[in-house]
Amino acid sequence: MSAAVVAPRPAGYLRGVLMVAAGGFMWSLGGLLFRMIEDATVWQIVAYRTSFMWLTMGAYLAWRYRGGLLGKFRAMGVGGVAAAIAIATANICYMFSLSMTYVANTNLILGASPMITALIAWVLLRERVRGATLLAMVAVAAGIATMVGGGLGSGRYMGDVMALVAVTAFSMFAVCIRAGNANDMLPSAVLGTMISSACGITLALSGGEGLAVSTNDLVVTALMGMVQMTLGMILFIGGAKNVPAAELAMLSLTEVIFGPIWVAVLLDEIPVTATLIGGGLVLIGIVFNAVTGMRKRHPLPQV
Repeated sequence: MSAAVVAPRPAGYLRGVLMVAAGGFMWSLGGLLFRMIEDATVWQIVAYRTSFMWLTMGAYLAWRYRGGLLGKFRAMGVGGVAAAIAIATANICYMFSLSMTYVANTNLILGASPMITALIAWVLLRERVRGATLLAMVAVAAGIATMVGGGLGSGRYMGDVMALVAVTAFSMFAVCIRAGNANDMLPSAVLGTMISSACGITLALSGGEGLAVSTNDLVVTALMGMVQMTLGMILFIGGAKNVPAAELAMLSLTEVIFGPIWVAVLLDEIPVTATLIGGGLVLIGIVFNAVTGMRKRHPLPQV
């Protein structure tokens, strides 16, 4: 029997790595931009941020698919609609989390997405979970529990809970896309941002807040929706097709790491000790899961 050889890198591997890293870098600016908001309420931020998102993403899809855009939405099926509801939930809870706790807490909990996705996929799709991923889950769970416990006395724990709901919803989005065998996640993402936009507008109006915001807040939410999120997603998705899944998890750490750094350096937002300890455990779990996944090779058979 001849020896197996390691599969070669795809032709666009380097470009894919750079695009995925750039996408994570764009996403890392979310907490900083949120802190730049002056007076807008969370529902107003959700309304404008996601409105700018679906308008920009919709325009991109219209350009990408030309006359086939409506067909892409019709092809989503039940799984695509479920994915849209999940990403809408994630979008809303992410904003509420940032309003209630440190950016570091929110980002680190969101960084646990690969492990939570694996757990949900095991429960719903009966996908096998690697032993290394199970160990990573233990570290992540201990880290999140430490961060939540550290916020109990100050009331920040609700922000951690919102981040946990957000990352669970985002993981459900990924599982729904996989369960439906969808080749393109963008139509579901656009529908999801339309749903969260409608929720934000409706609740801002019904709550008496209205939609009037300062020029600063309008510009910042436009940057959040059109540049930070949409451009980040286009870069990430465009590069992901040329990068192995395990390496995607490692490259996505640019968002987890840089997010807290921006607010610490520029806004002097330094998290408490519980966040540093719990965040360290989460980071160890994420890195361990990614590195062990990268070490696993899929050989090409030789005849």
